Formats: sequence, structure tokens, C-alpha cells
Amino acid sequence: IGVNFSGKDVLKKIDVTFNIGEMIGLVAPNGTGKSTLMNVIMNYVRPSRGKVVFSDSLEYTSKNNEVKIHEMVSMMPDQSDLYNHLSGRAHMKMYAMMWKSDKKLIDDTIEALNMGSYVDKKTGTYSLGMRQRLCFAMQIVANTQIMLMDEVMNGLDPNHVEMISQMLI
Repeated sequence: IGVNFSGKDVLKKIDVTFNIGEMIGLVAPNGTGKSTLMNVIMNYVRPSRGKVVFSDSLEYTSKNNEVKIHEMVSMMPDQSDLYNHLSGRAHMKMYAMMWKSDKKLIDDTIEALNMGSYVDKKTGTYSLGMRQRLCFAMQIVANTQIMLMDEVMNGLDPNHVEMISQMLI
């Protein structure tokens, strides 16, 4: 895959295969294309060269294929994607509904992330760390085969970093 913005290569000759059951972490300096790669995988950014292939043959060649791909792939929302007038629980219900996942995951995730004291309050009242935990929780309740997470630990204190690390494992 290659991505070029205004004549500048952002991604150059990326050729990688991800296998079932793997947890991959991309570690590199800011501005080196980690988020761009995830946006290409989600088809939010079109590569200048190459293509993304899922399950050996499924590609972003039609809207129909894009729907099929997005049923199995999700990307953790950004804090700016939250609606301040909705509760955390409402956000999680929306994600569970969008990906047709088991609604029991909502209560299990709230408990696992210790969100019970605030999950029914409007997200506009949440701290940075609470908002980040909610974004992670939304990703978890989507329960897709492939989960892309960008800056998942951003704004979390050490205890919550440990909690989310254990949940990922």
C-alpha cells in the first residue's frame, strides 16, 4: 500500500498480513502514518497504490463489499465522536446495535471497566479518562472480528492503562 498526500509519501510500500488471533501494536514516532494506515484499512482514506484485502478475496471494490467488510471490522471511536447529550450506556447500545452484537456485552463491559458510577450520565460531564474508557468500551461491545484502536491509552491513568491492557489480553 502507498498513500500520497500533496506529492508527499505518507505510507510507502506497506505490505503486511495480519492473522487471526494476533494482537498487533504499531509503535512509531508521531506523524509516521500509523493512523493513516488504519484509515486505509477502514477505507476512510484511499491508497494511492495497492489495495487492502480481507479473508483472501474481499476488497473495497463496491459498496456491497464495504458493508460486508465493515460488519467484521470496526475502529475505536475518537473522543470527538461522542455526543455530549447522550449517556455512555446509550453510546454503547448504539455500537452494539450497529454491529448486531450481544447486548449482554454492555453490562459485562461496564462492570469490567468499572464504569457503573457514571455510565448513565451525559458524556459531556465526563473527564478525559472517562471519555477514553467509553470509547474503548464502545469498541469492545461492537465485538467485531477485527478491532482497530488508535491511541487507546491516551488520557488514562496507570491503573486504567493496566485495566485495559488486561482486558485486551
